[in-house]
Amino acid sequence: MPRSGSALRVGTLVLMVLAARVLPAQARAASPARELQGTPLDSAARATALRVARDIMRVARYCALVTRDASAGPVARTIDPAPPDSLMVVRFVTNPRTRKVRQLAADPRVALYYFDATAQRYATLYGRARVVTNADDRARRWHEAWTPFYPDRERSATLYEVIPERLEVVSPGEGLLGDSLSWAPPTVRFPPARRSR
Repeated sequence: MPRSGSALRVGTLVLMVLAARVLPAQARAASPARELQGTPLDSAARATALRVARDIMRVARYCALVTRDASAGPVARTIDPAPPDSLMVVRFVTNPRTRKVRQLAADPRVALYYFDATAQRYATLYGRARVVTNADDRARRWHEAWTPFYPDRERSATLYEVIPERLEVVSPGEGLLGDSLSWAPPTVRFPPARRSR
């Protein structure tokens, strides 16, 4: 015999009460917004995450640069960036005629994804890309590995720097693991002063 609407409502309420008592608080707190924010780190874990991220970037060398195209959505390609500087600013160069130049002019938000396949660990740096236009800055920040591909660097190369906003790092060997329920990765957030450097 079909159950009445009121019986269904009572049953649903009972299940909700049981869930509130049985499920751990951590599980109830999990939400898409929390997962997007990642797992915050204390100062010691933050230092470890930054050190490990630098090592992942060094080992991987290449990374995927993800930009956003207004009509096509996310667009990814492999790039050969310079190693991060002391503030975790990452620089890369590209042909000024490429799609990414147009995409970054419209929306500077990017993700740089590095993967160390041997150790099964990764680092993703999120930030905003801006063009380096000052000649002295361009010369000082040029990465020599780029030179063979850009013999006329003044006209054939556009130099970008990615100002970091947050960094996600997962490295089981160093104890940097995602949240057990949401898998949200350990996350380093950079202060606004650093981002506006």
